[in-house]
Amino acid sequence: MKKLLILVLITSLNAVAAPNSIVAIVNDNLVTYDVVDTVKNKSKAAKIAAVNHQIDIILQMDKVSQLGINPKESAINNMLKRIAKQNSLSFAQLQAAPVFGQVVKDVRQKLSLNGLKELISNKASISLSKAEIDKALMNNPATANDIVQQIRIAQIAISSTDKAASLLKSEDEIIKELLIDLASKIQQGESFSALAKLHSQDESYKNGGESDWLIQNRLPLVFLQALDKLKLQEVSAPFKAGNGWRLVKIIEKRSVDTHLSNIKSALIRQKKNAYFSNWVERLRKDAYIEIFDHKL
Repeated sequence: MKKLLILVLITSLNAVAAPNSIVAIVNDNLVTYDVVDTVKNKSKAAKIAAVNHQIDIILQMDKVSQLGINPKESAINNMLKRIAKQNSLSFAQLQAAPVFGQVVKDVRQKLSLNGLKELISNKASISLSKAEIDKALMNNPATANDIVQQIRIAQIAISSTDKAASLLKSEDEIIKELLIDLASKIQQGESFSALAKLHSQDESYKNGGESDWLIQNRLPLVFLQALDKLKLQEVSAPFKAGNGWRLVKIIEKRSVDTHLSNIKSALIRQKKNAYFSNWVERLRKDAYIEIFDHKL
């Protein structure tokens, strides 16, 4: 009975709108010819593909509504700001544009669809076989640029001192002398970690001054110069970096084949995309869909 009412509505709409304006029905939704207006290739196959794409969006947005997926306003605003920047506009200029309401609607829909895809794809049970990885590596072999040198360091960073200013010494000189004294204590057997927790003014002090794995050639030049000739566990001389002074040591080094991790990530993305595509296909099977392809 509901579908009959929709067909009656189509008849009435076509009586007042452009001929053949309704090109598909998706459950209780109508797809109109304007979805193919922006298709550059005006072949019938391209038009049908555009209509099917719109059908998929309608079905997914129905699920977005059912699951209560709502993008955060901060995410919407961030995307709007990027759109403004890409079009050489200020955010205020974009807001004043006549199309702003439609832009917001499109952004909200895009973020909602992304959220739905992430939610559904994360339900996939993904595993990679050695054969799959080997085949991908064979088709896309590693290069020398894929081997990345990583390093873990520890540092004691001091940018200011509570000691009374000296008439003869600058704050930089006082800090440098303090670090020289700390380096001497470390060489005599005191714990670098304990001294970092006690003296360092960098956030890393909580972890004894230790960093996570860092890509070595992305470190600031002043760090690279200080670390250049250091052996493992050897402490550098004090050096100025930014607004403060540092003592650093190298904890460990390693070479990492990023190509392998990139290959694995790409394979996982492919499998998640396939899982999501199959899920959307199941939505189509459970929906009432009728395409009037003779109007395309």
